[in-house]
Amino acid sequence: MNRLLERIYRGVNRILNVCGVVLFILIFSVVLLQVFMRYVLGSPLVWSEELARYLFIWVSYLGWVLACRGGTHIRISAFFDALPPPLQRGVRIVNQILIIVFALVLGWLGYQMVLKNLDVPTITLFFTYSVVYLVVPIASILILFQTVYDLLHPRNEGGKTA
Repeated sequence: MNRLLERIYRGVNRILNVCGVVLFILIFSVVLLQVFMRYVLGSPLVWSEELARYLFIWVSYLGWVLACRGGTHIRISAFFDALPPPLQRGVRIVNQILIIVFALVLGWLGYQMVLKNLDVPTITLFFTYSVVYLVVPIASILILFQTVYDLLHPRNEGGKTA
């Protein structure tokens, strides 16, 4: 079971890395195309700014997952570092439980947003707003998976598995 979880974890992280790179390249390309069309050809693309905005939303949520995975999310650790190691473990577990609760609530609300926007079209693009909001439940599921994995495989403060 532990090996299966480890393989799933590595596979999900590979997919997440690829998605992050692809989304970043798409944002860069769309913005570059937008600038080229506007300033070189004098004919701006109507849809490019909206697409870049939605891609940025997706990159932001997936970046949140990547930061949590690497243990590099912003945190203030002065109080935590002053605690004795057994208490640090307890605080870390409570923190992970709170992350799980937050991810469950966010995932449920994101799912509701997806359902409410299934028939609401974007302004200039060919899809509905549900595609934009779909990243919220996806990121929540990934954060849940990451947090459960971290509970089963605790890391030290450097982000490495202990």
